[in-house]
Amino acid sequence: MNFSRFWPGRKKKDSSNYKSSGNSDYLSYDLFYQLAYMSSIAAAGIPRSQIFEFASRLPCSSSRYFAEIHNLAKKMRYDYGVACRIVGESTKEALVKSLLLRLSSSLGSGEPESDFLAQEAQIQAEAFKNEYERGVESLKKWTEAYGALIVSAALIVMVAAISMLIYPVAIGVTVALVGVTIFISILGAWAIYRVSPKEIRVHPQASDCAAHSRARHLARILVPVSIAAFAVFLLAGVGLGWALMVAGVLLFPIGIAGTVFDRQVTRKDTDISTFLRSLGNVASAIGVTVSNALDRVDLRSTANLAKDVKHLRSRLVSRLKPELCWQRFSLETGSETIYRSVKMFNDATRLGGDPEEVGNRSSIIAMSLDFLRAKRSQVSSSFVILVLGMHVALVALLLFVTQVINIFSSTVEGVYSKAIASAPISTVQVFTFSFKNVQLLGTLVIPVILALTGANAFAIKAADGGNKYKLYTYLAVTTVVSGAMLVFVPIMAERIFSAIPKMS
Repeated sequence: MNFSRFWPGRKKKDSSNYKSSGNSDYLSYDLFYQLAYMSSIAAAGIPRSQIFEFASRLPCSSSRYFAEIHNLAKKMRYDYGVACRIVGESTKEALVKSLLLRLSSSLGSGEPESDFLAQEAQIQAEAFKNEYERGVESLKKWTEAYGALIVSAALIVMVAAISMLIYPVAIGVTVALVGVTIFISILGAWAIYRVSPKEIRVHPQASDCAAHSRARHLARILVPVSIAAFAVFLLAGVGLGWALMVAGVLLFPIGIAGTVFDRQVTRKDTDISTFLRSLGNVASAIGVTVSNALDRVDLRSTANLAKDVKHLRSRLVSRLKPELCWQRFSLETGSETIYRSVKMFNDATRLGGDPEEVGNRSSIIAMSLDFLRAKRSQVSSSFVILVLGMHVALVALLLFVTQVINIFSSTVEGVYSKAIASAPISTVQVFTFSFKNVQLLGTLVIPVILALTGANAFAIKAADGGNKYKLYTYLAVTTVVSGAMLVFVPIMAERIFSAIPKMS
C-alpha cells in the first residue's frame, strides 16, 4: 500500500537513491544497515520524529517503509506507533512486517527507542549473518553440482556427435540436443547467481575513486574496440579462434583494473571498523571533537586507509563543511560498506552521540562483512580453479572428438560406400554409418563452446562477488582459452592422425 496518495503535494523521491528498491534479494542487507543506523542516532537522544526522518533518507530499499511512517505521522497526524502498525500490516515483506509490528508495540508501551533499536540491530545482525552463511553453504553445494552439470552438457553433445555418425539421426534432433546443452550451461550459471550471498560492495557514486574510474574508462574504450576487432577478424576470414583470442586479450585490462579495485575495496573494508572504533575511543578519552581526534589516531593499524584519512584531515583543516568532507572520504574509497559505516558514524556524532559508543555500533557492519566474506572466499577460490580447468578440458575434448569424427569420416567414406554396394542387405542393416551430416558437427559445436565461455565466466563472477568489472577477467580467460582451442586442437588432431592413410 502506497500512502503517498494521502498527501498529493509530497515531493517524489528520486528512485536512484534506492539502489535495491524493489529487490528483495538485498532487503536483509539493507535492513541490517537501517537498524544499525537508527540505533546509532537514537543513542544521541534525538526526538522520535528525527529518528524516522533520518531513517527515511537512507539510500536503501528498507527506508521507504520508514518514509511512509514518517509522512503518516507528519501529514496525517498519526502517532508513530499507530503509523508503524498501519504500514506494517500493509507490507508484503514478512521480515519488514514483523519488525514494524514489534516497533509499533514498543512505541505504544513507552519503551525507549534507543533500547529497542539497539536490541533489534543485534538481532538483525545475527539474522543477516545466518542468512549469509546459509548462502555460502548453498553456494558450496551448487559449485560442486555445477561441475556435474557442465560435464553432463558436454556429454550430450558427444553422444549427439557419435549418434550422427552411426545412424542417420534427423538434424532437428541434433539441434535440439545442442539447445538442451546450452540451456543446461546457462541454467547452472543462473543457479550459482541465485544462491550466492547478496551484498553491495561498490557505491554507485564511486566516480571519485581513482581505481574505479580507471576500470570504468577502460571498459568504455576497450569493450567497443574488442567487439569491433572481433567483427573485423571474422569478416577478414582469419577464423573464429583468432577473433576470440584477440577479443579476449583486449578485455583482459578491464578485468585486471576491476580486480585491483576489488582488492583495494576489500582491504579498506577490513580497516574501516578498526579506524572508526579507534577514532571514537580517542575522541571520548580526551574529550575532543571527532575532527580534532583525527590528528591523534595512529594510522599504522589501518594502513590501507592512511592516504584517504590524510586527505580527510587536510580538508577538515581547510575548514570545509565536515559533512561534505566525510562524504568525499567515503566516496573516494569506492566502498558501499565504508559509505554506510561513515555516514552512520558522522550523523550520530554530529547529533550528539557518544563517539565511543557510536564508533562501536558503526563498525559492526564492516566487521561482520569482513568475517563473512572470508568464508565465501574459501568456496569461491577453489571454484575458480575448478571451472577454469574444466573449461579447458571440456572445450578441448569437444573439439577433439568432433575433429576425430571428421577425420574418420573423410578417411573411410569412400571405401565404405564401395563396401556396402556389394555387401548383403542383412550386413548393411547391422553395420551402417551415416556421413551425410558429419560436417554439420563443426557448426553445432561452436554455439556450445560460446555458451560455455559465457556461462563459466558468469558463474565464477557470481560465486566470487565483487564489482562488475571483475567479470571481464574471467570472460577474457575463457574467451582466450576457447579461441586457442579452436585454433590448435584441430591442428593437433590432424597431426596425430596424419599417419593414417586415406582409403580409396
